Amino acid sequence: MRAAVHPSPFTPPAPARSSFATLLTSLTGAAVLLIVAREVFGGAARYYFDRFGLGPLWFIPDLAVIAVVLMRMLLAAVTLRLPTPLIWLFGATVVQMAVGMVVYHNPVAVFSGFKLLCPVIAVLMLPPSYINAKWWRRACLALLVLGIAGVAADTRMTMPWTGYSVSQFGVEREAGREWWIHGQERIAGLGAASSASASVLLLLALIVLRQARTWHVRLLIYVATLWALNTTTSRTNLIALAVAMIVDFWPWHWFHGLGPGRKTLGMLLSICFFLPAIAGLWLLAIDGVGDISVGMSSTVVRLHVTWPGVWEMIMDGGPATALLGHGFGSVGPAAFYTGVYVSPFSAVDNLFLYILYQFGLFGMLMGVELIRRLVRVPRSDRHIGFVIAILSATINCQGAAPLVLIGLAASLGAYPALATGAQDKARKVARKVAGTMPIWRPPHAVPGPRGARHAPMTTRGTHAD
Repeated sequence: MRAAVHPSPFTPPAPARSSFATLLTSLTGAAVLLIVAREVFGGAARYYFDRFGLGPLWFIPDLAVIAVVLMRMLLAAVTLRLPTPLIWLFGATVVQMAVGMVVYHNPVAVFSGFKLLCPVIAVLMLPPSYINAKWWRRACLALLVLGIAGVAADTRMTMPWTGYSVSQFGVEREAGREWWIHGQERIAGLGAASSASASVLLLLALIVLRQARTWHVRLLIYVATLWALNTTTSRTNLIALAVAMIVDFWPWHWFHGLGPGRKTLGMLLSICFFLPAIAGLWLLAIDGVGDISVGMSSTVVRLHVTWPGVWEMIMDGGPATALLGHGFGSVGPAAFYTGVYVSPFSAVDNLFLYILYQFGLFGMLMGVELIRRLVRVPRSDRHIGFVIAILSATINCQGAAPLVLIGLAASLGAYPALATGAQDKARKVARKVAGTMPIWRPPHAVPGPRGARHAPMTTRGTHAD
């Protein structure tokens, strides 16, 4: 007989834990939507909050996400159901907060770096059943439509927040930043900058596309979002969504049931047919102003300036800094408050370098965990995997939008696969345990001579003589 298991006095009853976890999931989803909505209306929000003396309202989404993340950490600690990757992530966060305080002595910068990471933690905690909810889809669709409409309006008028500056903790920040590069205007719509607007539109398009069932609805969403991304002149996001569209509409089923020779022939014919279109899209993206050297300037800067410069900064502090990282406040928007912001290095333009620069060895582990999720992207979400791969290599890590995009896209694509894998493991364990459990056979079901005693308790796979 098994010994009775008494719950810990510190562990809440199961119904209470379940209801509290459900409430936390709802609060987490609402907080993430607040972050996304603020990124969509970033420029307008900064401008009107400052004009009406409501500047502190800008930080409400950040505080909401931080609160739900801390509550989920508490729930996980109480129930002892904290996934190992999140344990590493929480440990790395504590270390980087300490390193940032020791190096920069600036609580504002440390808090700024921490709040940029919290949305990533939050979206990795959202189950797919919640992300696939109808109200979530409708909210994201509404934000996508408003974001595209803002970009369209910005092509015909100058937004009042363009060039308007606000002060945050003694640092001047532009409410809406637009600039001209080689005679080409980069507009932001309702957002704070063209790259931020493009990133959040791509994020919303991925969420909405995952729910769209019919091909013509998906095509309409692709075309509208591609137009908006092209208008913002964000080539990275434009190429990522274009690749996602090609992968999404690629006729994979045409090659099922064919032999190796026919599959090879089909792939060659497809490449020959689609390659000119793909090459034309690529040349359009890198040569939008008619000069290849100018169009590829951002790529050239990444290869020859930004990435080598970030590696040099990583190694400048010696082995200890390379091991522990430079801490929060060292790079990205948080570096504004510490005075170490260096352009273009603080943009990093590579997710792995961004994490590695701040977290050191912990960043390596976080990168491995992200890759572990990406390789588990299910077949129906393979276009999301391509988007994550492209953006991880080239994304501008200047705000919350890119990090939320990466985290939520990883959850959309990989969370169902991870959940299915966990369920399969649980079923295997259950079958294995059931195979060794004793089976009670009642007396009337046991064959044998009259008056014989009933068969004893046996285990599966054995026979009573």
